[in-house]
Amino acid sequence: MRGMGKYSFDLEDSFEGAVDVVFLLIIFFLVASSFDKTVREKLALPPRDPDKAVATSPQTRDRLDITVYPDSRIALDHKEIAIDDPNSVEAYRLIGDAIEEWAAKKMPQMPMEKALDEMDVFVTTDKESYAGATLNVIMACLDRGVTPQVIFEEARVASR
Repeated sequence: MRGMGKYSFDLEDSFEGAVDVVFLLIIFFLVASSFDKTVREKLALPPRDPDKAVATSPQTRDRLDITVYPDSRIALDHKEIAIDDPNSVEAYRLIGDAIEEWAAKKMPQMPMEKALDEMDVFVTTDKESYAGATLNVIMACLDRGVTPQVIFEEARVASR
């Protein structure tokens, strides 16, 4: 009976913490369920009035198709750009100039920044295409504020 003198074990003491936790959980769920109900009531949308509804239609945007062929030729809207080395800085500059010329021709009434913002660019390439040429096209678009959509095709005829 050596250990009985200093420490004693009482069954009621071990349940006090559990009772407190259960009580706090009950309060939490009561508050959370009433809060959920008030939020739902506040988010009720007014009835739709068809007379005041604004008609939305898809906006037609100008689409520029850029193709990078496996033999490193680059074409804008099926018109080839004369580039000696598609990996060079000169090729990057020529591609960027061609994109700006296309935008100016399609939307002459708009400032260049607005015209570039209003167009969609699709870059079509495949795994056989030269990566430097494709990268030059993508970087030329990005540097002008246009995010191109890149389309990878499995097999494409290189003739043209």
